[in-house]
Order: sequence, then structure tokens, then C-alpha cells
Amino acid sequence: MKIPPAITFAAAVLLAAPLLRAAAGTGEDLARAREAAGRGAEPEAFDIAITAFSPAKALHGTKPDQGQRDLFLYAVETLPGNSRERALKLAGAAGAMLDKKSEDSAWYLGACKAARVLDGATGAVSNCRKALELDPIYYPVYRELGLAYAAAGEPRKAEETLAQGVEISSSDYKARYYLAKTLEKYGEPGRAAASYSRALQLARQDSAPDAEYYRKLIRAGLKHTAGKVKKEKVRAKKPAPPRPGNRQLAAACMVKFRAEAAKDNIAAALKESGACLKHAPSDPDLAAERAPLLVRLGRYEEGVAEYERAASLYGEKAAPYVRARIKAAETWIKLGRHDKALAQYDLALKASPHDMNALRALAAEQEARSDPAGALRTYETISALEPSNDAARRRVEELKDASLTDGQILDELKLRLAADPNSTVLQPEDKKLYKAIRAAELGGAVDYLKLKVPSGRGLIVKKKTAERTHLLLSHEGYKAYVFQATREAISFLEGEGVDMREMFKLRTLAGDPVFDPAGRLTPEGLELWRKASPGNKAWLLPYEPVPASPQAQQADREIQEAEKKGYIEISEPEYLWLLRYTDCPEDVMLAEPISAMTVNDGARLRYLICGMEIPLCLNKINESVALAISDYRNNHTEISDSKHSTAFFGTGGIKKHKLCENGKIWGYDGVKIPLPGEPPRK
Repeated sequence: MKIPPAITFAAAVLLAAPLLRAAAGTGEDLARAREAAGRGAEPEAFDIAITAFSPAKALHGTKPDQGQRDLFLYAVETLPGNSRERALKLAGAAGAMLDKKSEDSAWYLGACKAARVLDGATGAVSNCRKALELDPIYYPVYRELGLAYAAAGEPRKAEETLAQGVEISSSDYKARYYLAKTLEKYGEPGRAAASYSRALQLARQDSAPDAEYYRKLIRAGLKHTAGKVKKEKVRAKKPAPPRPGNRQLAAACMVKFRAEAAKDNIAAALKESGACLKHAPSDPDLAAERAPLLVRLGRYEEGVAEYERAASLYGEKAAPYVRARIKAAETWIKLGRHDKALAQYDLALKASPHDMNALRALAAEQEARSDPAGALRTYETISALEPSNDAARRRVEELKDASLTDGQILDELKLRLAADPNSTVLQPEDKKLYKAIRAAELGGAVDYLKLKVPSGRGLIVKKKTAERTHLLLSHEGYKAYVFQATREAISFLEGEGVDMREMFKLRTLAGDPVFDPAGRLTPEGLELWRKASPGNKAWLLPYEPVPASPQAQQADREIQEAEKKGYIEISEPEYLWLLRYTDCPEDVMLAEPISAMTVNDGARLRYLICGMEIPLCLNKINESVALAISDYRNNHTEISDSKHSTAFFGTGGIKKHKLCENGKIWGYDGVKIPLPGEPPRK
């Protein structure tokens, strides 16, 4: 639980406080709180909301009570920034809910806001980031995280986060108000005035009790910034010359940066790009080109932040915006954060609903997340935009088939005269038959049969829907299709030099039989025949083993040799977790003394680290990596964001170090560490 000590203490003290008792009706209490805010009495609004909030009533099982949650979030919104007493009350309520193990973004937002008021930035950012993990497309998360960054003295992060909040909730005047307030604070009155102006237009459309309060705040901000903008315009009548050579310096720096990147000198290119940032901090191309370098070095969180920054700098109307969002999504997938990946795809498609790259990537991600309904909708969109896209059309039909119930499959078989009309139970062989018939239909069997057997009656049936009439194979039609296809397949294979003595023993490259015992093509054989082309051998003779690619065979040899030295193979999720757990860039992870390994088998990267059982490669540094993976496999996967150890009463906390700090192994001077049995190096 990422709550600072002050909040934990407050939770213990305030659990029994009368201020946390539940009021009569949460709806009425929220209305009273909004009315108080509307009068400009923000402290009173907070007091009403926090008094009516009851931790005891805030959960129904594991789900939060929506009325109570709304009260709590309004207390978060209206907590005055100068009231430690009220911040302690909010901290107590947040701590009480988190002690109940309730994983809801609202409680972390409360902890974040309370920590910001009590301790500046200490504990605020980590709690807000936890809320963001739980709810990546909820505007209040971006509001509190942006304000926490501002309190931490990170203006760029504050502005970017609040701007993302505006993207997610563009019609919310409060989102634009908080962004404008931050821009004004950091000396950008022109942009602040524009944001205040748009916020006021939106606020005028709101009739909520507290809307007038925000309208007053917005008008005041607009008045301040308008005056500053006017003064700037007066000064601008005689414009000062631009800083000499700034554009030239930025352009020269970009040339050096791109030259290093072209030579694949990743570390040098990244260092050069950091210098370029000083000359062109708002260059979207620089952000977009820095991001993949960070990703290649294993610094995924920084990489995804740079992709998102590039997207914000480009703006929705710029062509590269969608690409930056897609790349951000792909990086979130590397981090295992599929929810955030989906949020990036949503932003990409909001800007460009017909972008095929975003649609295809979204469909693939939805399938990977076992969301067939979402994938079906996306493939239907692709198919509608590209009517000639046979792959998308086929995937639509396959996903529709996958969602059919046993009863619906039985009805489809009866329609095709492939099941007993009186049957009420779908048998396993019935399901297999339906799958084979559907694969044939999707592979063009109806048109093929029309050409081969033009006068054949009873081979094709019609199914009428609201959209159109579908032509389907009857059971007899499927048999006729298999018969015709088998004849052509045998003729084709003979032409490819297959001996008849071996013909009916052929297998697919996956090892499945091409022909059944009766000499007809199997469903797998039909698929092979449909895709066959002269000169392309896509089958196995009886004596040929199921192949592994040469690259896969070489990878197996490399892994076997590594295992003899004490290495163990770990999964990609374990490897990605290890990068975050250690804070080590990928180049450091793969170099001495950690000496992790990657092996490409042609289909994927495989990862190895020095293990504990045969410690031939083990040293004092990479031993901690092996222990970390052992903990991971025992479900100890939490990564602490704390920078200090827990302090005992009366003592100060000691600074904690991960294995790497600032891209290097902490405390390691670069001298090679001897392996067991080797003499010490001087």
C-alpha cells in the first residue's frame, strides 16, 4: 500500500472519528456539498462530503458503493490546499478504505491529494500513479497526478499530464481550468488564456450547483492572464531578436543525434538527444525519435512517456499523432499494461477513426486479451472500410462462429441437412463437422462447386437474413466438395513428384494427416490444398520429421550450451518484470557482470539468466537477479517505489538502492568480477 507514514497514522487515529459517520442520504449530501461550493464555501463543501462518507458503507462486497464513492471523490476535489486538519481527515478515510484491500482508484486519489497537502509531493505522485494504473481513462486521475507533479517541481510532467486529461475529457471545463491554472503558474499566459476561454464557454452550458463557483474562478484566471498577455503584446511591438543560433544549434544537434542513431550507437544517440532537448524541448519529432531508443535500452516507462509526449506535441490533427499513439500502445503491451494499451488505441482512433494500422493493432490486442466481442466489432469496421479485405471478412465469420451456442450450431447443421431434424443434443463429431463445413465455405467452396458441378441439385442451400441471402453448403455439397478437391489434390501432388505409394501417408508441416483412411482429404488436407502452389512443398513425406527451422535448431544448441554453464531460461514477462525490478537498462542487463542472454529462435526472443543450481556463471551481483526471479516465481511480484527503508521509531530511514541507478549498476566500479574458482582480478 503506497501511503506515506503521515497518512497511515491518520488512518489509525481517525477510524473512530465521529466526522466519518454516514449521513442520511448520499445523494442529498452531495447536492448540499455542491451548493456550498457554488457559494464559494469550498471548506464547507469538503466538510459536508467527508462527514457523509462512511468507510463502513462504502463497499458492497468487493465493489464500491457508487454514492459513497462520489462523496469521497468530491471531498478529494474540494479539499482546500492550505488545511492540514482537513487533509488528515481525507487521509484517514483513504487509509481506512485501502486497509480494507479495496483496489479502487478513488482511494488512491484521496491518499494522493492528502499527501500533497500534508507533505508537498512526498507520497503524492506514487499514489496518483497507482490510481492511473487502475483507471487510465478517468479524468480526475490526470487532474490529481498533474497537480502532484506541479507540487514536486516537475512543470513539464505536470503540463503533459493535465493536457492528457483534457484529451480524455475534452468537454469538461474543469479539465481545461486546471490546465490553464498550471500554464499560468509556469509563465505561459497566452496558452493559459486560451484554455481559460474555452473552459468558460463549456462552463456556461453547465447548470450544476457548483458550476457558478468554477465560472468565477475561470473569469478571475482569464482576467489575470488577459492582463499579462496585453503587457506581452505591448512589449512585443519592438520584438527582441531571437536567441542567437538557437535554431541552428537545434538543427546541428539533430544531425549528430540522427547520425549516431543511424550507426546503431544507441547509448550515444540517446545522450546526444538529451542535449537536443535543451535547444528544442517542444519538438515532437525529437520526442518520437527518442522514444524507440529508450525502448531498445529496456527503459520502457520512459519510452512510453516519450511516445505519449510526442503525440501531445503533434496534436490530433497531425499525421504522425496516430503513429505515436500506436507505438505507445505497443510499448504498454511490453510492460504488460494492456488496459493502457487499449486507452492509447482509443485515442488514436478518436483522432482518426478510419486508420487501418490502429484498427488492425486494436483487433489483435482485443484477441490477445480474449475479447472476441470487441475484436468482432473492430474487424467488422475494417471489413466495412475495406470490402475487398478477405482476411478481415473471414475473421468476422470465424469470430461469429466461435460465439455460437451448441443449440445454434445444431440449427446451422440442420439447415445444411447435416444433422437429424429431431436431434436436440450437439455431439462432438457434429461440432467438428460444422467447423469443417464452415472452413470450406469461407475458403470459397460454394463458388468452386458451382464451377465443378453446375447442375448439382441439393448441394447448395440458401439462408435469408435481413441483409442478404447467403449460399451455404449442404451436407451432400460438402461431400461433393471434398470429392472434387481430393481428385485435384492427388493430381497436383503427382505433378509435384509425390509417389502414389507415399501419397496417402502425407502429413502437413504441423504433422496432421493430409488424407483420411478412406483416401479423402481431411479438413487440414483441404486447407493445405487451398493454399498449395506449384514448386512450394508444404507437406511432409512419411519418413520426414516435423521440422524446426534452422534458426530454431541453432537457438536450441545455444541454449543447451548456456545451460551447461549454469544458465536458466525465463519467460518474456519475467524478463520485462526483471528490468523494472532492477531499474537496469537492457544493455547493462546483457553485459558483464549480470551477463543475461537473449537467443532468437526465429519466432521469438528467448531469455536466459545465470541460475542458482549450477552456479558456474554466478557472481555476487547476478546472484541477486537469480534470487529475484525465484521470488517472482513464488508470487512475490510487487515492486516498491519507495526510495527509503522503513524507519524505526526515533531513527531516520536509509536510502534504498535498486540494482541499477541512473543506468548503471549501483556501487559497481567496472572491474570484472571473478567467477567461482577463478583468482581475484587486480
